[in-house]
Amino acid sequence: MSFDPTQTLRDAGLISGEISPELQEFYAGLSQEETEVLISTRNRLAAVLPEVSAHSAGWTTPEAAGQDYDAAMLCMCGAWSGSGNAN
Repeated sequence: MSFDPTQTLRDAGLISGEISPELQEFYAGLSQEETEVLISTRNRLAAVLPEVSAHSAGWTTPEAAGQDYDAAMLCMCGAWSGSGNAN
């Protein structure tokens, strides 16, 4: 039986619903150790910050996504970093 990182992440509750082919490809490339680190990190954060976990349990999309902004405007990391690029 081969290791399936995507199914392991689903079973751990880190992935739900449909995912894009790009994410599927990324998850498929994860080793068992990398997958276990992701699960462990999520579990540890939930234990240390239970109020954050409880607050974000129902969060599925950023509120800004409902504002009909251009996708590039939803992440202004480049603009805020000073690079001048919004992508």
